[in-house]
Amino acid sequence: MTRYRKGALVIGAGPAGLACALELGKNQVKTTVIEREAQVGGLCRTVVRNGNYYDIGGHRFFSKNKEVNELWHDVLKDDILYVKRKSRIYYRSKYYHYPLRLLNVVQNLGLCNSLLCVGSYAWSLLKKPGDDKTFEGWVINRFGARLYKIFFKTYTEKVWGIPCKKLSSDWAVQRIQGMSMKRAILDAVFKNQSRKTKSFIKNFLYPMYGPGQFCQKLQKFTEQFGVDYRCETDVISIHHNHNRVTHVYARQKDSRMSEYHADIFFSSIPISVLLERFDPKPPKEVMDSVSQLNFRSFLVVNLVLNKENIFDDNWIYIHEPKVRVARIQNYKNWSHYMVKDLTKTTLGMEYFVNENDDVWSMTDADLINQALGELQGLNLCPRDKYLEGFVIRVPKVYPIYDEFYQEHLNKIKEYLSRFKNLQVMGRCGMFRYDNSDHAILTGLFAARNFFESHYDLWAVNTEKEYHEELGPYNKDVNGDR
Repeated sequence: MTRYRKGALVIGAGPAGLACALELGKNQVKTTVIEREAQVGGLCRTVVRNGNYYDIGGHRFFSKNKEVNELWHDVLKDDILYVKRKSRIYYRSKYYHYPLRLLNVVQNLGLCNSLLCVGSYAWSLLKKPGDDKTFEGWVINRFGARLYKIFFKTYTEKVWGIPCKKLSSDWAVQRIQGMSMKRAILDAVFKNQSRKTKSFIKNFLYPMYGPGQFCQKLQKFTEQFGVDYRCETDVISIHHNHNRVTHVYARQKDSRMSEYHADIFFSSIPISVLLERFDPKPPKEVMDSVSQLNFRSFLVVNLVLNKENIFDDNWIYIHEPKVRVARIQNYKNWSHYMVKDLTKTTLGMEYFVNENDDVWSMTDADLINQALGELQGLNLCPRDKYLEGFVIRVPKVYPIYDEFYQEHLNKIKEYLSRFKNLQVMGRCGMFRYDNSDHAILTGLFAARNFFESHYDLWAVNTEKEYHEELGPYNKDVNGDR
């Protein structure tokens, strides 16, 4: 068994882990990063296959935080693009612009149905029939029941795999806070002049070769400060004594075991996995809460199609209940550098699944066949245009905000607060549905907290206005306490 003794150990090399390693390295802390996958980036990896580049879920680069914006530019330099956003909703063979355009909605729904939606909205304003504690009730109270069923219910249940009435409204508050039927109509009529509505950005930054390019460049940048990366290394056990983590055992790809000792430890792996690896185990009441925190897994079927143009969007949201696919990425509409031959189109058919469910368990060949059938059934591309494809499965990537998650998360947070040399960070590490810029901030702040700073990581992404526009940096926004 190999033993490593260094100042800091970072578990997980996604955006949070990489940012944490950067801050530690710059402050001359001897740092080792261990990562289960063969390359860094986590969900922000970009996979290269036969000269084409494929993302694992779309990642628009935007932030109000000056430091994050500067980091993106400093790392990518001339390899960063300014991309116009276009994404639409596909419902009953029609496209709905997002953000809403009033005339487009009326044309697609028809005048009668549109009037019924307005009536439903007015009724919700007067009666507030929904329970604001649930996603379903929160949306109904702000959009009306008819628009909820058209634009929210099917897609949301595809993503999370549970009924909207059992989904906490925290997800809506975090992701679409500030949106309402009134605000959407005003934005549609006045072309979003106020720039106040969350989720409505017009442009974003993007690496020429996908977000994985940023992560790999950041890895090389941190290596200049002596940061040591150990990929294809999986954590087996995390040992602690007297409220301090002492060492970690990890298994390499070749099954060799390594033992890592450090003074300080950082983790961005799923918080439930972290505690399951603890030795000794946390108290029963903590582990009971761990068992109640659930993650949604992700699966993408990547296709190369012998067709130059399929749709102009970066991605489209599929609200059709008759198909399982939830979102379809068109990679060259993010960056034309992503596609080797521009007479061809590469698509990512995205499925949100539970680990080991019926879709997850399908063979790659069956998944490709299903994706092609759904693509043809949606009248987007005939099956005979298929050239090649492959599947990527990623477990435990989206924290599910069910109706009881906060109660369980609070118990876990209280237990982890005892450990003075351990800091959780990132989306999965904190069980928070954050964007990559928020993950980067938690990584930077986590490292600084061990240099006598006092950042509240749990306050990142709690500001009233969402980070979906490029704008000035306000230090108070991100929880510097």
